[in-house]
Amino acid sequence: MSYNRKIIQTSSYIEIYEYEKVIFTQDENIKNTEPKKERKKKRNFDELSTEEQNERLERISKTRKNSRWEVMRLVDTNFDKKTSFLTLTTKENIQDRNQFNLLFDKFIKRLNYKIFNSKKRLLKYLAVLEKQERGAWHVHIMLFDFPFVPQHDLVKVWGLGGVWINKIDVDSKENRGRYVSKYFEKGIGQELLESYGKKAFYSSRNLKKPEILKFVTFEETENIIKHNEVLYETEYSGKIFKNGELLENRIKYKKIKID
Repeated sequence: MSYNRKIIQTSSYIEIYEYEKVIFTQDENIKNTEPKKERKKKRNFDELSTEEQNERLERISKTRKNSRWEVMRLVDTNFDKKTSFLTLTTKENIQDRNQFNLLFDKFIKRLNYKIFNSKKRLLKYLAVLEKQERGAWHVHIMLFDFPFVPQHDLVKVWGLGGVWINKIDVDSKENRGRYVSKYFEKGIGQELLESYGKKAFYSSRNLKKPEILKFVTFEETENIIKHNEVLYETEYSGKIFKNGELLENRIKYKKIKID
């Protein structure tokens, strides 16, 4: 597959990436004949050399940015009038991430059954784990198409501590993903640094995904997509690996409002 144009569409905006050089990706049907590299044991950040620490921090920074964009797009694609923001904390100082993650998963199952009276996972959500100052884990959850549930019922379903739930109110629909993702950003960054190799955030499988198109064209953007308002545009330099060389690839980016 090759492309020099990428278009991502959510419910309220379109993003357009124009690449100076055509990007070629390996055909998924072509088998990789290179021998598999031996897996190295994962090391803690403190066990790495200074150079390795800098490389990991650079990867974390890139992954954090990509995760934030992914969250923004998922929020915008799934946002509705019944979207709510839920935070769960524990009375007990649970500092074991795996233990807390298991408790969170059980909560999702119980809440799903309470609302839908079914073991089939129908709840639509995004979630990120975050550490408090005392070292205990808590979780922020974005619930989509979520019916009204009294807080005291949510407290019973959780059963382990505090529960806070709020409706999401933003000034304009194209800003809702950015508004919400800022509450997730700290947790995403913390997860990537302290729980390297773990998921930066969690999402249910039934969320609608943004539409992504990749193709080769040399037409101007205006000839492909008719639009009224450009919300944001910029140019920056990326990298492309071609013929064994790492080359600079200039990228033009536009975010366009959908009427």
